[in-house]
Formats: sequence, structure tokens, C-alpha cells
Amino acid sequence: MSAITHRDQALSILDSKLALLSKLYKECYLLKGRGALLVHASDVVERGLPNEHYYRTKEEILDVFDAPNSHAQLEEMIDNYDQKNEGILTLITGYSNASYFVTVKLK
Repeated sequence: MSAITHRDQALSILDSKLALLSKLYKECYLLKGRGALLVHASDVVERGLPNEHYYRTKEEILDVFDAPNSHAQLEEMIDNYDQKNEGILTLITGYSNASYFVTVKLK
């Protein structure tokens, strides 16, 4: 399985539970402020929907990435998303630890 296939498999599972995911994002934003979910694709595939423990504040999530391009791209996404209608997902696959930054449209 490739990183892209693993990513798509996890995103499909999350998409099937978008109402619950939307509720999670809104609760986490109200509790912690701007940030993103940090999710490993294998956790989603094996266990399903992440919980509030996967949410990281902007500072916490940016500390995970040290590549300047990744850091800048994620920071821009977090600074500019509409928290009432969107959430940011950082998805890491089990294949080469490929990371994907995804904007999730909330219900």
C-alpha cells in the first residue's frame, strides 16, 4: 500500500463520520483555540474517529514539523481557516511518514 492509498483510506473513514468530526473540531476549538488534529492514518483505519486528545494548538502542531516549507504552509492554513466552517487535519501515513495537511469542510 502506498502513502497516497493509506491517506485516502483514512480520509474516506473520516468523511463517513463528518458530523461527529465537525462536532469534535468545534469543541476543541472552543477549548484550545486555533490548531489542528494530528492524526496517524493507521489510528483512523484501526480505531476510527480521533478524539480531543489528537487536537493540538497552533504552537504544539507547528513544533512537530521542522521543514521550513511544511512549517510555513501549516502555519498559514491555521492562521487563515474559518473555524466555524473548517478544520485543519494533519494526517501522517505509516508509509515514509508522509504528511498531508487537509482542510476539512465542517457540517
